[in-house]
Amino acid sequence: MAAQILVRTLADVEAIERRPLAHLNLPQSTYHAIRGAAEIYPDRVAFKNLRTGAAEEEAEELLYRDLLTQLHQTANLLHGLGVRADDAVTLLLPIIPQTSVCLWAAAATGIANPVNSFLETEHLVSIMRSGRAKVVIGCHPSIEPTSWPRVQAIREQLPEVIAIQIGGNGDDLDPGVIHYESAIAAQPGDSLLHDRQLQQTDICAYLHTGGTTGQPKLARHSHLGQLLQCAGLDFLLGPQNPSTSLLGVPMFHVGGVIASSLYGLSRGGTIVTLHPNGLRNPVVVRDFLANAERFGANSLGGVPASWSALLTLPSDHLDLSKVRHGIVAASTLPLEVAHGVVKKFGFPLVEGWGMTETHCFATMNPLHGENRVGSVGLRFPYMQIRVVKLDDAGGLLRDCEVDEIGVLLVKGPQVIAGYVDDVHNKAAWVDGDWLNTGDLARQNADGYFWHTGRAKDLIIRGGHNIDPLLIEEVLYQFPGIELAAAVGQPDRRVGEMPVAFVQMRAGEAFDEDAINSFIRERIQERAANPIAIHALAEMPLTQVGKIFKPALRLEAARLILQRELSAIAHGQGEIAVTVESHPVHGTLARVSLMGGNDELAARIKEAVGGYPLHSEVSRT
Repeated sequence: MAAQILVRTLADVEAIERRPLAHLNLPQSTYHAIRGAAEIYPDRVAFKNLRTGAAEEEAEELLYRDLLTQLHQTANLLHGLGVRADDAVTLLLPIIPQTSVCLWAAAATGIANPVNSFLETEHLVSIMRSGRAKVVIGCHPSIEPTSWPRVQAIREQLPEVIAIQIGGNGDDLDPGVIHYESAIAAQPGDSLLHDRQLQQTDICAYLHTGGTTGQPKLARHSHLGQLLQCAGLDFLLGPQNPSTSLLGVPMFHVGGVIASSLYGLSRGGTIVTLHPNGLRNPVVVRDFLANAERFGANSLGGVPASWSALLTLPSDHLDLSKVRHGIVAASTLPLEVAHGVVKKFGFPLVEGWGMTETHCFATMNPLHGENRVGSVGLRFPYMQIRVVKLDDAGGLLRDCEVDEIGVLLVKGPQVIAGYVDDVHNKAAWVDGDWLNTGDLARQNADGYFWHTGRAKDLIIRGGHNIDPLLIEEVLYQFPGIELAAAVGQPDRRVGEMPVAFVQMRAGEAFDEDAINSFIRERIQERAANPIAIHALAEMPLTQVGKIFKPALRLEAARLILQRELSAIAHGQGEIAVTVESHPVHGTLARVSLMGGNDELAARIKEAVGGYPLHSEVSRT
């Protein structure tokens, strides 16, 4: 197979691209890819499922022959319920084998729409309406408690949507709900009943991206884009057959869908599902390395926060020699964590970058080439990437020079054709058909990319651009810091000043003076030294483990306003400040003055008005 070629340098990427996509001999669809693996390896274990994540728990096994049977049965059930090519099947499911079965059955019948069940009901309903969902699948509370209550709330607003419940014995179902296990048992499992000819260019999934409020942003995934992602992983990592991987990332995230599920299943690999909540469960984290040893895992994946937590666990008693590599993505990897993994565990930590819109990874360090720690590696074959300067309106000004930071643009067959709602397409594309990722990066002369944050993450201090990664890398070197993030704090004089938030490891004390002294010795760029460091008991994270910087920016604004305005009102009144995201103003500060007189209220209003954000002042 062509994917036996390994990418070691940019020259290898370019050599692969000199031949057309057809030479990869990609399957006709994701269904055909999984079916092909099941027919070649019917007696291999496709899934080993744990319910608690504990190292002593015995795993339930699902063979490939049975996986294919269930996939056929589920697809035939959906077809019988009226699901056709343009109909979405929304999945509010945790990390269990049935999630993969339902996901790829939905993709073989209509359009799979995996969604985070922790989202608010109104947002879930909005997503389903946007995707024109015909069916919603959830699980019994005995498997995971948040899924089914969300389905019940959705049914109140979308009574026409067909609901299916996985798990339970079917005795406590709401009226009209289909019991999954009973329903698929009545379906044939040897083949698909529908006669639709699946095509690589067909849309097979709607994946939600962007924020958790506002108008839904559904990326339209194709079979081709997902299959090409798997081929790219072969190029950068080398063929993974046979392989065993631990699945701890959510199945509504592009990494869980493709890199963790489709990639393994299309190559006859064994996937170990550790717990319905994955790495958000403390037992899973505690026993992650022990499970890697006992199942003989070859590949381990996680976000930087996960790897940072794993470094604190004892491992000298474990044999991790079968682990070929670790993979990290979702947010920037601290250098200290990358070096710590190699030193402690003995295998390389391969960093990559990608997004839902690129069907997962777009770049990755080559496992068999030079792993440049700190970079996100080389671009995948057939993925075109530019680093550019844009004007204030988002228009193209020019391409950046070597090692010059700019905005990443992507184009190629791995990039989505667009979003479901056309409102999101209008500002997404630059210079024709280049997608504006909103990420900042630089590319060196050898073709390696360094991700430097989101364009909005850049701290601009009086026209001086400060990369928050510069601060964060030093903070992670300080003993006892588990998580760290730098953001811009509003400043009347220079627009923004850098501040940092840290989460200390359990049992470690926070000492702001010591941390300040430490980083001032190491950050040579004076303007980049944070003016304040705040300790948090728990860093705000997204559902996929990224540090949620929007929340930190709001908190930074609240802290500075609370401090300064309280000083102005000292002895005359009390100040309460809230800062929130606003659909029109971007950021809105609400200031409440309790007590005081008209003169004090005017001084408060004048003071807060000098900050680069919208504000409202009220008296109570």
